[in-house]
Amino acid sequence: MAWTKEEAAHLLRRAGFGGTLEDVDRVFALGQTGAINAIVDYETTADTVWGNNNPFGLPNVLDEWDGVRTALLYQMLKSRRPLQAKLLWFWHGHFTTPTSAAGNLLFQRQMNTWRTNANGSFAAFLSAVFKDGAMLEYLNGSYSHKDHPNENFAREVQELYTTGTGPYRESDVREAARALTGWEVTWPERNVVFNPDSFDAGPKTFLGQTGNFNGEDIMRILAQRPETARRTCAKLYRAFVSERVNLVEVNALVRKWTETGGNIKAVMRALFNLPSFWDVRSRGFLFKTPLELALGLMQRLKIDMDLDRARALGWMGNQMGQDPFEPPNPAGYRTGLRLTGASMLLGRTQMAENIVYNWAGDASIAILNGGLGSPTLPGTLITTVAARLGIANLTATTRASVASFLGTAGIPKADLNDRTRSVAFLVASSPEFQVM
Repeated sequence: MAWTKEEAAHLLRRAGFGGTLEDVDRVFALGQTGAINAIVDYETTADTVWGNNNPFGLPNVLDEWDGVRTALLYQMLKSRRPLQAKLLWFWHGHFTTPTSAAGNLLFQRQMNTWRTNANGSFAAFLSAVFKDGAMLEYLNGSYSHKDHPNENFAREVQELYTTGTGPYRESDVREAARALTGWEVTWPERNVVFNPDSFDAGPKTFLGQTGNFNGEDIMRILAQRPETARRTCAKLYRAFVSERVNLVEVNALVRKWTETGGNIKAVMRALFNLPSFWDVRSRGFLFKTPLELALGLMQRLKIDMDLDRARALGWMGNQMGQDPFEPPNPAGYRTGLRLTGASMLLGRTQMAENIVYNWAGDASIAILNGGLGSPTLPGTLITTVAARLGIANLTATTRASVASFLGTAGIPKADLNDRTRSVAFLVASSPEFQVM
C-alpha cells in the first residue's frame, strides 16, 4: 500500500474525528509507521485541554445541568490526542453511565478515570470501573450490603462489559454480587470508601474458582477470561475497522491481547496495522456516530466551540439518535444502521445546515475554496470542496445532484463563497459523508 495523504486522512478519521487539513499533512509527513506510533503513543504529545474542566468559564461548572457534558465536547474537539478522545467516547459507550444518573461531580471524575485508562491495562481499567463512584451510583453498588447484595453491576459487568453471555450462570451473578459489597459513596463529599462492615467476607465460588473473593478478585478473573479478550477485541474491530468482522484478524488481536495481558495500547497498535484497516474495500462500512459527524465537520472547518454550540450539539445529537453522555441503558448507545431512521437522517441534514450556514465563517469557507480561480468551473468546485471535506471520490449520483444545483456556468469570484457554502452543505448531507 502506498502511503498517501488520503491514507493519513483515513487514519485520522478512524483514530480520531478527522482533524484539519494541516493535521493530515502533519500525519502524512511522519510516514505510515511513524503516524501509527504517534497516534497510539499519544501520551508523548503535549495536550493541556484535559487540564481545564471549565473551558467556558462558568461560575460553577458542577452546578450547571450540562456543565460537564459541554466541557467534554469542547475537550474532545480540541484535544491534540485524537485517539485518546476517540477512545474516551468508545469506553464511555462500553462502560456506560448517564450524566443524569451520576451527577456532574461523579461523572466528571468518571470521565477522567476512563480517559486515564483508555489505552492501558484492561485489568486495571476493570479495577477502576467497579469502584468508580458514578458506576456505583448508576448500578446501585453503593447500596449493596452483605445482607442484601445488589446484583445489577455483577450481572452487567459479565453480560455487557467482559465475557458476554455464555460462561456465567445465575449463581455466578449472585456470588459476584457478594464479592462486590462494601463499596459506598459518601455524602455530601461523594467520595468512594470501603466499608468492611457491609462486605461479605465469606467464601464464594465464581466461574469455577473458589476463595474469599472481593471485588478485585472478580475483576481479575473476568479480565483473564478468553471470552473477555475475544469479545472486547471484536468490539474494537467493529468500531475502528469494519462491521464485517474478519475472524482471522480478530484472532490476531486476541493473540496480542493474550501476549500482553490485555494491554489496550498493544491491541490498538496491532489493529492499525491490520490489512483490512488499510484495505479500500473496508472503507465506507462504518456509519459515523452523530459526534463523529459533527466534531469531524467542525474540525475540518476549524470551527471553535463555545457554550451555545456545545449545548446545540447535545440537542442535535439527540435528534440524530445519540444524546451525548446520556446513554439510554447499560448496553450503551445505538450505533451503525440503528442510527438510520428517517428522523435521525433528517437530524443529520439539519446538523450540517446549522454548522455550514450558521457556524462557519468566511475563514472556514476559505479552507474549502482557497486558491480557486475566477471564474471557477462548477465541477472544479465540487471536486475541491469534497476533497477538502475528506471525500476523495463522490459517487456519480451525488456529483450529478450537486451539479444540477450549480448549473454549468462558471462561478464569478463575487458568488464563490455563497456557492461554496451551498456545495459544502450538500456534500456534508450526502451519503458519502455519513460513512468512513
